[in-house]
Amino acid sequence: MPVGEEMEIEAKGEGEALVQLVLRFNMETGLVPVADTPLKIDVSYDATRIEVENTVKVRVAVKYEPGIPMEAGMIVLDVSVPTGFSPVSETLEAVIREFGLKEPRIKRYDTAARKVIFYIENMKPGDELSFSFDAIALYPVRAKVAPSRAYAYYKPEVSGEDLGGEEIVVV
Repeated sequence: MPVGEEMEIEAKGEGEALVQLVLRFNMETGLVPVADTPLKIDVSYDATRIEVENTVKVRVAVKYEPGIPMEAGMIVLDVSVPTGFSPVSETLEAVIREFGLKEPRIKRYDTAARKVIFYIENMKPGDELSFSFDAIALYPVRAKVAPSRAYAYYKPEVSGEDLGGEEIVVV
């Protein structure tokens, strides 16, 4: 049935009539809306096609908007690195040097499998943080970027997610 059209159902006779209405629709991958969450995270890459041993810049932005005056405590930021890439440690160190003294403060980072984990000290309502680091392409690959996530360490229900989904090709 086309959207917005009226429908009329009429029954005659004895007994009971049942009607079931089902709404179905499709959305492209990567366009699925994320529920309104207190932590907003956006991760993007400055290239979608590069050569082996070249780098891609990973841009990260996170904002804390809880809707009530509540500090988040320690925020853990899991930033995905595409398959076939490795984060460049010098650029991660530069992020710590730049944001280690500012508010909100990035205390440290760890690398694990295909992600970089940043630890952000006590975000307050309205706090925003944007930074970038490099990841180097190690071998030819066609990879979809995995989701990235931010959450409060002591209150994991305070969270947000970037669904990823971009494709990066290394030749």
